[in-house]
Amino acid sequence: MGSKTFFNIMLVMLLPFASNVKAQEVYSSTIGTVHITGVWNDSIITAISNELIVLLNYETARFEMRLDKSTLRTGIDSLDKELKELEGNILVYEGKLGIEYVQTQSHPPQDFEVEGYLTCAPHNENIIGKGRLKHIFEDVYSCILNMTFHLNLKEINLDIDLFGLDDEIRVEIIQTVLKRKDE
Repeated sequence: MGSKTFFNIMLVMLLPFASNVKAQEVYSSTIGTVHITGVWNDSIITAISNELIVLLNYETARFEMRLDKSTLRTGIDSLDKELKELEGNILVYEGKLGIEYVQTQSHPPQDFEVEGYLTCAPHNENIIGKGRLKHIFEDVYSCILNMTFHLNLKEINLDIDLFGLDDEIRVEIIQTVLKRKDE
């Protein structure tokens, strides 16, 4: 992805938060990881991307995630070629973690429900999954945020443009959470 394209994507993502940035802490990252596991042509495969863009509001636990499908890789040359051709085909997931706020100081693991809307133009579907926030002790990082979703693509009316992919998939998101500025 060119720097101009990356800048435009980041600008579009940040605009909805621009009015709230002063009053609330919103952190962004472009290094979230997503694993999508399913059956493709009768074989179990996992597509992985380390380019998940995440905006997380610590005070409200609201989030926005964006994934360009072309960044997914499976290790299967023919499928990876198909995925590369999907550049600019963006999945957007916006919603709320089932917690009041994102705790970045030491805390026991928190398990909760995650709910939001997944947009894969032109569809917009309500998606519910499970989340876990686990505190870690690392330099600039505070926690690991995991989210897991079991989806039936036919039921949620989403076509992710991969011929031969079964309807049942599992999506796992792994994201580091930065410490707050004031810690």
